[in-house]
Amino acid sequence: MTRALVVDDDPAIRRSIKAVARDVGCEVTDAEDGLDAVGKLGAGRFDVVITDLRMPRADGFAVLAAVSSRQPGTPTIMLTAHGAVAECVTAMKGGAFDFLTKPFHAEELEAAIRRALEVTQRSGRAGKDPARERPQVSIIGDSPRLRAVLDSVERVATTDATVLIAGETGTGKEVIARLVHGLSDRAGRPFVALNCGAIPEGLIESELFGHARGSFTGATDKRVGRFVQAEGGTLFLDEVGELPPATQVKLLRVLQEREVTPVGESRSVAIDVRVIAATHRDLEAMVETGAFRQDLYYRLNVVPLEMPALRDRAEDIPALANHFLADAGRRLGRELRLSPEALEALCRYAWPGNVREVENLIERVAILGKGGEITVADLPEKFRHPPVATGGAAAPPLPEDGLDLVRALGDIEGKLIDEALRKSGGNRSQAARLLGLNRTTLIEKLKRKTRL
Repeated sequence: MTRALVVDDDPAIRRSIKAVARDVGCEVTDAEDGLDAVGKLGAGRFDVVITDLRMPRADGFAVLAAVSSRQPGTPTIMLTAHGAVAECVTAMKGGAFDFLTKPFHAEELEAAIRRALEVTQRSGRAGKDPARERPQVSIIGDSPRLRAVLDSVERVATTDATVLIAGETGTGKEVIARLVHGLSDRAGRPFVALNCGAIPEGLIESELFGHARGSFTGATDKRVGRFVQAEGGTLFLDEVGELPPATQVKLLRVLQEREVTPVGESRSVAIDVRVIAATHRDLEAMVETGAFRQDLYYRLNVVPLEMPALRDRAEDIPALANHFLADAGRRLGRELRLSPEALEALCRYAWPGNVREVENLIERVAILGKGGEITVADLPEKFRHPPVATGGAAAPPLPEDGLDLVRALGDIEGKLIDEALRKSGGNRSQAARLLGLNRTTLIEKLKRKTRL
């Protein structure tokens, strides 16, 4: 079992942290301050240390130093209610794995602990440098479209170039962002993720850049922004297309100047952060309509990556389904398998929710299934009775001597693309919307169609 050391002089907060660590599966040892923690670091090995920054007798920096000298390679997550920018930067440069400000969300702390434990597991506890270990990220599938993305990831990871990942919701954009981070020289440093579409417009700048105490109503303490939290590592901006125009301007300046100015402060703080952005929206079309700044788009789109929809790599569905089923079986303590008929039904489905929909469905049927084998009867109705073609028309008869299904589907796809272009008057952005595609995906399909 993994072991966690929890250090905080506030008993209530210490109990909360211990509860989260136990939920992750850790055996927890606690310490009431830094001096107590230093003693316990000398008495046993730990896989992760979660410590407050400001404490009596010895502070979080003393704990961090003790970890570095006595248990090198053990990730240390630091917590503080004070949010001092200078302290955050010092902690990150001193080797802290991650930095969270109080009050923190349990989900945020749980995610940080899981990431730290992944680093510990990769290092093998054999004195290896976790920053040089390769990431354990679940990339399932061997389709040509996916392999092309992974080849690009390998090449871009060794640079500090800004990356823009496009793709439909649920295709695994954050997984790819974590892979880029894990294969880079920044591996072992913080990977900080922010969903730009989930933050109210009035708070997004505070989340990104931090704020000074009293800078706006409700700002009772200083807050460290995500850029500073990611110091030395990677900041992942998911759904970057949702940023309001005013924030787009400030983000552009940060990317250009490599420094942030917290809301309500006049002094800027230099940062060393790689930015990876992602979106399910067509940013080129948004640039054309003025909804997204062109200069910011070019700044983010230094290296573009396009995550294919699952329907465009359908050959990966069996591997994905079996992978998620094996994971669910381990958690439930049961041997689970898919019947051939159930797997065939999954392969026939279009998966509008992409990989995330596969994962959620498999989790559900694994929990509700009564036996070791998942059959068609265990699947939702839409899988047992797939819808007929529009207008109730039956599928065309299969020739006696068979057919080339890939070519046949390609012909159908080509005709639909031609029709969408005709209806849109040749406007590729509008045609992509009619087809439910990103503009870049449509362009790639047109290129392949032209080569054929």
